[in-house]
Amino acid sequence: MTKLALVTGASAGIGREACALFARKGYRVIALSRQPTGVESADLELALDLESFEQIEGLARTLEAEIAAAERVILVNNSGYGQFGALRDLSESMWQKQFSTHVFGPIKLAAVCLSLCEQHGKPLRVIAVSSVLSIAPQKMKGAYCAAKSAMNTAHESFWFDEQGSNSLESVSLVLPGPVVTRFREHALAALQPVLGRASAVHQEKYKAMQAALAPGARIKPFTASASDVAKKIFRAAEATRPKPRYLVTPQTYAAEFITRFIPRSIQRMLFS
Repeated sequence: MTKLALVTGASAGIGREACALFARKGYRVIALSRQPTGVESADLELALDLESFEQIEGLARTLEAEIAAAERVILVNNSGYGQFGALRDLSESMWQKQFSTHVFGPIKLAAVCLSLCEQHGKPLRVIAVSSVLSIAPQKMKGAYCAAKSAMNTAHESFWFDEQGSNSLESVSLVLPGPVVTRFREHALAALQPVLGRASAVHQEKYKAMQAALAPGARIKPFTASASDVAKKIFRAAEATRPKPRYLVTPQTYAAEFITRFIPRSIQRMLFS
């Protein structure tokens, strides 16, 4: 029997690097993404839209044989994107898509995997890739911050709910800060529909955001690579006693310290 890694958002960036690392370590890898692009390291690549519970439930039929044949199962809930913009300017569908991608879909997928693991007596570890912005909000990124914060809480709650399960070994969160991926490119694309409905009072902020997301924009200091994040994911998968949270970049360590020990009135000044 081999270990099985299921990775969402596998077509690029952190997900693709995680697939490659798990494959090098002898795992059987199933890459899950909205639009499969040919992940070379994956043993199997499947299309999955996390906005559709029906699709997630339908995936169970394919995953059952894989899980039944595995020694253990690692689910990496990595899929995500940033819907930026002032909260007053976001449409209902923008909010829905942001939360479906980061919260509703990942938890539904974790529940499906847990049921299959329980059915076949296999241990399961769930690892969710969150963000420093889940604990340190920033202006003009409220929907993304809220969705990632909800992702944290939902996965923690999933752990508490299912502690009686004989299959669920652990639920861990991986919190990166800035990472060199196509995240900014996708965030810029998601921002375009917002610009047409943007409130006049925020025009200067939108100009600054577009400049920060544009191709060739300055990379922030201490920006991690996708490989750095993949290594933390793998550490959570292999640890004898997995930690609830794995921090990746200096920004995340700083945010964790500030939010734990600094008064909230001062936090608002630091994060503004």
